[in-house]
Amino acid sequence: MYVSSRILAGALLLAAPAAFAQTSATAANVPVTARIYKPISLALNNTGLSFGDIFTDGTGGDVTLNPQSNTRTTTGPVLATTGTANAATFTVGGKRNATYAITLPNDGSVTLTGPGTAMAVSKFTASVAGAAPANPATGLIPNTAGATQTFQVGGTLTLAANQVDGDYAGTFNVTVAYN
Repeated sequence: MYVSSRILAGALLLAAPAAFAQTSATAANVPVTARIYKPISLALNNTGLSFGDIFTDGTGGDVTLNPQSNTRTTTGPVLATTGTANAATFTVGGKRNATYAITLPNDGSVTLTGPGTAMAVSKFTASVAGAAPANPATGLIPNTAGATQTFQVGGTLTLAANQVDGDYAGTFNVTVAYN
């Protein structure tokens, strides 16, 4: 019995390679692709947001800068606005034909400081490519190589009662992100 089981085992070993002759397969000419996008970029084009010169009788009020028209309106006892007012102007670049969102500061997060009481800047809005001011705002980078889009940012400055005259300054952040 010992000899016959050796013969049977040997016969099985000889037959095994024929059963497993196909041990691999190859797929040829498999496509490989990539799509490259430019990162989104944002640049400030001027000195920033300026409400200009403001004259008040000392009881406070608001000055709103419209970024679409670069004009000011006042509420309360603000007597006059003179000098140059500027909306902050930005240029966005990146992927062609891509939409993006503009994130502006929250109300109460931006103040101008100077010789008197700090003044809040609120109600930020953006005007994209001349459109009506909005918050939130979105834009669209044109579908041409190297294209950019501009937008302007305005807001509302609140003067306190008996605001001390002098120069006031502050900063704010603007963020753009692909949708």
